Amino acid sequence: MMKKFFLFFLLGFTCSAAAQEPDLDRLYEQARHHLIELINIDTSKPEPDETAAVRYLYKELNKHHIDWEFLSPRKGAANLLARIAGSDPQAKPLLLISHLDTQAAGENWNFPPYKATLKDGNIYGLGATDAKNYTAMHLALFTYIKDSGKIPQRDIIFLASSGEESGSGTGLKWLGETHWDKIAPGYALNEGGGILRSPNSGDTLVFAEAGTKMYMDLKITATGEPGHASLPVQDNAVYHLSEALAKLTQFDPTARLTPTTRAFFHRLSLTQDPDARTTIRLLLNGTPKEQQMAANIMAKDPFLRSQLKDTLSPVNLSSGPDTGAHVPEASAIVNARLLPGTDPEAFVEELRKFLGEDERISIEILEQPELPFPAAMDGQDPLFTAIAETAQRMWPGAVAVPGMSPASGDGEFLRRLGVITYGLGPTLDPDAPTEGAHTADEHISEEDYKEQLRFFTAVVYTFAMGENILPQAPATAPETAPAKEQDENEVLPPAEEEIPVEPLKNRS
Repeated sequence: MMKKFFLFFLLGFTCSAAAQEPDLDRLYEQARHHLIELINIDTSKPEPDETAAVRYLYKELNKHHIDWEFLSPRKGAANLLARIAGSDPQAKPLLLISHLDTQAAGENWNFPPYKATLKDGNIYGLGATDAKNYTAMHLALFTYIKDSGKIPQRDIIFLASSGEESGSGTGLKWLGETHWDKIAPGYALNEGGGILRSPNSGDTLVFAEAGTKMYMDLKITATGEPGHASLPVQDNAVYHLSEALAKLTQFDPTARLTPTTRAFFHRLSLTQDPDARTTIRLLLNGTPKEQQMAANIMAKDPFLRSQLKDTLSPVNLSSGPDTGAHVPEASAIVNARLLPGTDPEAFVEELRKFLGEDERISIEILEQPELPFPAAMDGQDPLFTAIAETAQRMWPGAVAVPGMSPASGDGEFLRRLGVITYGLGPTLDPDAPTEGAHTADEHISEEDYKEQLRFFTAVVYTFAMGENILPQAPATAPETAPAKEQDENEVLPPAEEEIPVEPLKNRS
């Protein structure tokens, strides 16, 4: 069982009166320049060479007379660490972390993936959103603070890490096992979150990644009769595999709320129209039948589905290189993202039963989550208070919520090491899911990047410098999520205090 928790704004966190805002135009020009230069350095899988990117970073740090340390477990894998000392040795350090490696470019790019292209107000290139935009932003802010001559209240640590896209075995995981004494932060800001805006009201919701789903890779293998392609047979491994994969489109695990997603949907409802609020009320407080009905309606949206259900995505197919034969075996790699609290072995067993008793089909776990999985942040800490306070100042009336990212990353390792970790990001566009990370023509709009930089800078100044650099927002009553103890394995239980539920309206 998890402890009861409350989300809060503006409580328990103090800092000095409003200070002058840093020169945002200057900061942005530096971050933009760094992003372009980093995109132009190829650090892509499967064998990312991060040394050239680290060389660029430490040359920039040298210009600002900042000491740094190069940490590498092997040739090509590179981590860069630097620190600005704070005035209070009792204040736990703040880590600004991003990774240098990227996925491979893949196909169908209209712009050169390894050379930044500026067009129509966008910056195109591999890493534009995952995660060279973060590295560039961190570097610009880190050097700006150093040049300002102001001493932060707590240490600020800059870390550009290796190998995140491959499990962090050369990056944060390795650093945690071998060099953690050199880092040892109490708090961290990472990638993973974003800014969501209601298309109807324009209300702003700041999604701060407080946890992630669990990562698992499966291999589904089908067998069949081998032979010459000129003599087709029905017992073909590719046919059997295709049939099994087609069934996956109908695999629909039961929806479930974790404490993090329950709080997320409660806060999300504050920015929605009446129809959507009704659906969310049913999800949170209806009968089990009403809750599943509401979940299925909401699961039509890919992101909301990721918050409610375990998911599967076939990502790779293999049946051998010979085009003149039907092979005895064909396989697919299927990526699973599991809600915290899901038993991986039970999930695979459920999948086996769903695919049916067919001796020609087998399922193998290639990679499964390390259990116990680290608990998500609950928002009851000074760093989240700074995030919420800054959101209110930047967008009066904004709602901030600790949320669960469907993706995985270094945040998992930081939370395992006891570091209070949140992910912040740029505006998320639910209408353009194919234009972000791990897709062709990855890009970030300059407008969104500038907004991301301003918000991130204000959070860091509030939390680490003790300065409010944004105007004071109008006072608003803090909203709190319903206090509730909940078992992560429990399926959509009713809340302890029922909220009146309106009849569900038909929705297109």
